[in-house]
Amino acid sequence: MRRDIRIRLQLIAAAIVAVNCIMYYLYLNGITEIRSFSIADLNPYAGFSHLKAGLTDVSYRWRGITRGMALTIGITLAAIVSGRVFCGYVCPIGMLQDISNLIGRKLGLKSIKSSKLTKDLEKTKYVVFLSVVILGIFGLGNLLTPMSPWLGYLNIFAGLKFHTGLILLILFLVISLKIKRPFCRFLCPLGAYQALLSAVGFTSIKDSENCSSCSYCLRDCPVGIESFDYGSASPECIGCMRCVESNCIKGNKGYSIRLFNRPVKGIRIVIISMTILVFSYIVLPVIGATQNTTSRLPVGELRDGSYIGLGTGFGGPLMAEIYVEGGRVSNISIVSHRETEGYYEEVFRFVGSEIVATQSISIDALSGATATTRGFLGAVRSGISQASALD
Repeated sequence: MRRDIRIRLQLIAAAIVAVNCIMYYLYLNGITEIRSFSIADLNPYAGFSHLKAGLTDVSYRWRGITRGMALTIGITLAAIVSGRVFCGYVCPIGMLQDISNLIGRKLGLKSIKSSKLTKDLEKTKYVVFLSVVILGIFGLGNLLTPMSPWLGYLNIFAGLKFHTGLILLILFLVISLKIKRPFCRFLCPLGAYQALLSAVGFTSIKDSENCSSCSYCLRDCPVGIESFDYGSASPECIGCMRCVESNCIKGNKGYSIRLFNRPVKGIRIVIISMTILVFSYIVLPVIGATQNTTSRLPVGELRDGSYIGLGTGFGGPLMAEIYVEGGRVSNISIVSHRETEGYYEEVFRFVGSEIVATQSISIDALSGATATTRGFLGAVRSGISQASALD
């Protein structure tokens, strides 16, 4: 499989994500009526959030497979079957780091070679992954979400928002001038998750019996792997296939990729992975679709005035002010919140206007932003109850 196929797939994936986020920004601002996938729909950690909610939240109700959940499922299945091909062929963050490292080499900066220190640092991402899981279980995932370079990348195109995740992304791109894929290798929890799955998965890259372990084929490895332990690539391998495509300088048969321990062409592994990802993302939300109504509470007759309601969203307390005129809800505004950028905007802009238009809280939770929707509706319900309770 030629190397340029990988580059093209990376560019296509990055372009699709960027165009989608721009369209979503236009939709949020009322410039177009076409709703593309939201930032939440592109969250590869959404499956973990729903799993946590299902196990720890007694009020959790299954409402079908969201796009974010489908993405998590697709990445999981692809990693088990085909290894970390998502990292090597799809992830825009990985591609940006590759480009940065290439620029560094063009500028005459030599990449820092792997060492005992870098090997030790590679273990850090597993600690990060464990931390994300633990904090999520205790409802503190919102503390780490704003730091996500993935979220920072998405928000560049969804309104050019500048926050911690984007700052960290820029920092990693600067470091990438000298070190190959530092975020992927040292800190990415999704990379750690896929590495754990690929370690017990069905695909592996192995050297031949005649391989002299000169490691010449690994000279261009994008994650700095310099040798195969026990004849097989480590879970750090992102399946770029460069070592498989490289010709051995000693004339021996070099590395080969195996599926269920049988030799297979690299292009087939990529096709299998892309099929799993696309099928999961497009089809699973349709198969698992169920009614997604969060509440069925009619507003009823209310006393005029303004009322402060309190709910609990993904980030914690969420406070809204409900205005009542002529016995009807006339406006809803957010007083304070700690929700994550890219997730709350659609909820705040459209759910409130729908309540005002229908005078009912029979509203569907927005895909991928269920916790924020529930928090918003909880605050509205709290305010309405105050208006109803007045004598």
